[in-house]
Amino acid sequence: MEPKRMMTDPLMTYAWSGDASSYRLIPAAVVFVDSEDHVRAVFEAARAEGLPVTFRAAGTSLSGQAVTDGVLAVLGDGWRKMQIHPGAGQITLGPAIIVAQANAALKPFNRKIGPDPASQATCKIGGVVNNNSSGMCCGVAQNTYHTMARLRIVLTDGTMLDSGDPESCASFRKTHAGMLEELHRLHHEVMADDELVALIRRKYAIKNTVGYSLNALVDYHDPLDILIHLMVGSEGTLGFVSEVTYNTVPEHPYKSTALVPFPDPQSAGRAIIKLSNNGVQVTTGVTAAEYIERRALATVEHLPPMAPLLPYLTDNSPAVLIDVTAPTAEELAVEVEKAVALLASENATHIDFSTDEVRSHALWDIRKGFFASGGAMRPKGTSMLTEDVAAPIDRLADFVIEMRQLLDDHGYEDAIIFGHALAGNLHFQMSDDFTAPGAAEKFDRFSHDLSQLVSVKYQGSLKAEHGTGRAIAPFVEAEWGSKAYGLMHRIKALFDPELLLNPGVLLNADAHVHIKNLKAMPLADDLVDMCIECGFCEPACPSHHMTFTPRQRIAVTRERARLRRTGEDPERLKILDEGFQYAGMDTCAACNLCSLRCPVGIETGTMILGERARRRGDVARKVAHVAADHTGTIETAMRLGVGLADAAKAVVSAPVVASVTETARRLTGKRVPRVYEALKPGPGAATPVAPSADAPRGPVVYFPSCATRMFGAPRTAYDLKSTPDAMVALLTRAGYAVSVPEHLNGQCCGQPFQSKGFPEESRRVGGRLKAGLSALSHRGAVPVLTDASTCAKHLREFPGEAHVADSSEFLLANVLPHLTITRRVAVVAVHHNCSAQRMREQGATEAIARACADEIAVLSSITCCGYAGDKGLFIPELNDHATRFVKRDIPQGCDLGVSTVATCASGLSEQAGVPFVSLASLLEYASRPVG
Repeated sequence: MEPKRMMTDPLMTYAWSGDASSYRLIPAAVVFVDSEDHVRAVFEAARAEGLPVTFRAAGTSLSGQAVTDGVLAVLGDGWRKMQIHPGAGQITLGPAIIVAQANAALKPFNRKIGPDPASQATCKIGGVVNNNSSGMCCGVAQNTYHTMARLRIVLTDGTMLDSGDPESCASFRKTHAGMLEELHRLHHEVMADDELVALIRRKYAIKNTVGYSLNALVDYHDPLDILIHLMVGSEGTLGFVSEVTYNTVPEHPYKSTALVPFPDPQSAGRAIIKLSNNGVQVTTGVTAAEYIERRALATVEHLPPMAPLLPYLTDNSPAVLIDVTAPTAEELAVEVEKAVALLASENATHIDFSTDEVRSHALWDIRKGFFASGGAMRPKGTSMLTEDVAAPIDRLADFVIEMRQLLDDHGYEDAIIFGHALAGNLHFQMSDDFTAPGAAEKFDRFSHDLSQLVSVKYQGSLKAEHGTGRAIAPFVEAEWGSKAYGLMHRIKALFDPELLLNPGVLLNADAHVHIKNLKAMPLADDLVDMCIECGFCEPACPSHHMTFTPRQRIAVTRERARLRRTGEDPERLKILDEGFQYAGMDTCAACNLCSLRCPVGIETGTMILGERARRRGDVARKVAHVAADHTGTIETAMRLGVGLADAAKAVVSAPVVASVTETARRLTGKRVPRVYEALKPGPGAATPVAPSADAPRGPVVYFPSCATRMFGAPRTAYDLKSTPDAMVALLTRAGYAVSVPEHLNGQCCGQPFQSKGFPEESRRVGGRLKAGLSALSHRGAVPVLTDASTCAKHLREFPGEAHVADSSEFLLANVLPHLTITRRVAVVAVHHNCSAQRMREQGATEAIARACADEIAVLSSITCCGYAGDKGLFIPELNDHATRFVKRDIPQGCDLGVSTVATCASGLSEQAGVPFVSLASLLEYASRPVG
């Protein structure tokens, strides 16, 4: 289902009212834009209504620049262009591409884009360009401003300019000669002022995103170049960026990482100064050094990667996370030796560099997650505040000490400090309850003193990389001086004289805008109260851009809780409660993949399951209780119904059957399941096989899941066995004596009851099965496996001695080593079901697929497929939306895919255009004896 193109209702506008910052503004309208024509139409309509326009990419902005009470124009699917140029020296990207996606595409070429923000798994290119984002390794030299080769923009008058297209540039020089002449005049005015030139050069020698990119007026002479570079870091206040081409930078394949503790902040600061190469960016040697103060380390010291460091940490010990990179192993060894010597010279207490990628990723995940994990340490009900500042690198040691003192003096003892130390860039975050009297005034006093410390005393930048937004807008003049500040107003007036674009952001005459519209974080549910609404979860959610994301589900839940508590607007509360049923609950897959993206593991899906349970009435609970006692009848009816539908398609065409059932669905309020071509009846239980008494690998219990028994695989070009028959054949072939539980009809893990909000019945049904499997396993002595990842994960949550293995982990460890592969398919598509992802089975699934195919193609566009039990039957739009790009993942010549859940395989077969089957069916075919 396509998302609504425009939304003005109270539910959806509130859902879009916040970004990752501490500000909240409810937009008058939310509109999805997918093309430059859409952008022009929004400009025209907003101008007619007298409303401003703010563009939104991923909403990970930290300074309030992606929220508005006007029109919020959200980037839709139309901006996902990605083109790697020959040799990978350049890459062209649409503004909706996530940074990590671009870098994943460039990785085979040992290249990456320059900007590398900590939110790169979530943030999008549009935001990166408009905030001139940097990051851990980016420094100053590799940000968008310096690595951009070309920019395509749309101005408020609707004009498109492509700086890489000579015809577009020539046309623009004619149609906008006056604008370019004024930019040329500004350039000469600045260049004639030596003091101003010196200020600009000094400000941009360190990270700086305060105000407009005035360095464009110094670095370039051609007004077209000036214009394009002024767009970078302009926070959507000058125009719309529709495409960018980056000059890529080396991503050396050899890297060594260490988290190095120091006895005190001063020694850590001095070590970083020595490592910084006088502020010159390098690609070989120390490419990242992240300062992490002791209080920040305390928020993560319970995590396993921190364990080796704990003996070396005192009450005042900071640590520095260091990356050393090189093009060869030999050069890496030399660079590591240099780094070790420098660190030792400043009394580092533990130096342990490692090339282990797993360890490196784990340490960097901790660092990238500080924004959320630090926020999760705050008292419940408080908002998280975050700032990032920079000072000249040679003053870093003193800067760290004074920043800590400033925070403590203003009562922010809970604050933590960390940052990109090679660039003199420190981040800090703290919390406060802005509903409490005096909290906003306290933050105001702190902000003014911070401005004096950073901008005046240290001649640094108040916003090194997060953008000015609303948070720093009142302090831009104090940092830059009146002359430079006046230039910024002239730039805004030249590009946007109507103040159509994001007014109040970056430049604002209101001296108190930084303490207005601050977020409240009312308590709503213990499961999610620590959420800081950072948005890291959103790319994992199958309903993202369809209805709600986890962040939006939490935000609306909080607002509903607040309205119930205060009683201030009963009518609005009713609207939010009623609308939440579909947008918040019905279309939530409850897959909890959001928890894997969340640095503190918040399970929004579990919150939704709890609310489903609370909304169930007595009648529904009684029906569920009866159903739990008659699961066999339900399974028989389901398999019969699917079989009849499939038989009908043999008599009448499949489209006719689908049309009839869709009519029935409309008439019954979607209570009738849909029918589609790939929906096939299941095989039931496995064909019995007498266990061999002398099986060399002993007994094994195999439980065919109810989904596997009810839903069959679509037809393929290969002679494949059904999943149950294939599993029994494989286990026997590998030397196991296979036992299958008797009276399988109706035996279920209970997960369907859990997902529908009946946890008691889930425990009753699943508990029965787990008890039976424990008995069959002789209290855990005999291995037990099932063929559905969802079932395996759910059964592990019940008490009982049997450890239920999933098919991928068991087949890889215990079956594949005892088989001979006799045939291989050319290419197989691989889907990672959400439960398999949560059990971290991706490697096992891919290893089995590789054993059976010459090539595998992992479905990169899908997180959870949205089938979600039976939602693919009753809310098919979720499956449609979640898999809308899957055909792009299917390479030419691929005619088969694998998944570890039968329902997911059924939905994918329909959406991807190739049949998806189980791992067992594929492996049995590939290892079947010839002849």
